Amino acid sequence: MALLGAVAITRHHIQMTDGTRSGPYLTWGHAFYQESGHWLFWALVIPIAYLFVARVARAGWGWPQTLLAHIAFAILAIGLATAFHAIWFGMDSFGDAFGSNASLSLFTYGAILGGVLAYYYSQRSVEREVELAQAKLRALRAQLRPHFMFNALNSVAMLVRGGRGPEAVEMIAGVSELLRDGLNDDDRAEVALEEEVALARRYLAIEEVRFVPRLILQPLVENAVRHGIGVKAGAGRIEISARTAPRELIVMVRDDGPGPSPNGNNGVGLRNTRERLKTAYGAAARLTLEHGAEGGAVATLVIPV
Repeated sequence: MALLGAVAITRHHIQMTDGTRSGPYLTWGHAFYQESGHWLFWALVIPIAYLFVARVARAGWGWPQTLLAHIAFAILAIGLATAFHAIWFGMDSFGDAFGSNASLSLFTYGAILGGVLAYYYSQRSVEREVELAQAKLRALRAQLRPHFMFNALNSVAMLVRGGRGPEAVEMIAGVSELLRDGLNDDDRAEVALEEEVALARRYLAIEEVRFVPRLILQPLVENAVRHGIGVKAGAGRIEISARTAPRELIVMVRDDGPGPSPNGNNGVGLRNTRERLKTAYGAAARLTLEHGAEGGAVATLVIPV
């Protein structure tokens, strides 16, 4: 704005030396007085215009509301510029000030708005790039953190010792894909939801190996079918949920059947599951079967993480 003001003052001074003017009109002081007021006012408008642009951008309005907001702000700014012009030159008529100042003010405001918009969105672009880089770094750190890698390698060793070579190879491939995703030179700030879901599934596929013994849920679901929904007329529902607690994984299998048998005879599957848990985890694991709060039965499996 200072450069534009200097150019305007110089242009005005040169115009005064065309031979039709004399005396004080030929001084630099006169040129400064005639031009500096306009550019001083608009220099003060620049930070206000930036705040206005930022506010409109954050509001997330559609283009009609955004356009109306910019038109209203432009009218206000040009009106204030005209009033300032009238005061600066001691004019009695607002109309005269508007006539001599409106076109230049409109051009100046358009230039300021264009510059402010370009600056604001370039800054937002830089911020998004920084946020993307930080997100990549956090994701990579999360994938490489010692306990994640330790657990993943421990799970691979467990699969190998159990003679489950294909599953061990699949898990190694999953870890490799997670690391590749973290190191991938992808500058997109946003991706399709299905890509994020696929990434989450790869992570969970690695984590679930170390949490749940093989075929531990099947007896619980079978029990819910045979002694729960299988003995009722009509359709039934089985719900499996899981959550973590400090040092424990809690898995619950609910059904909407008649509930546990009063004599405790709910199949050999539950007894075998309890024996497996006792062998694998000792007293740190447990399996209970209770009446649900809304009817049916709830089998709760608790194993140490």
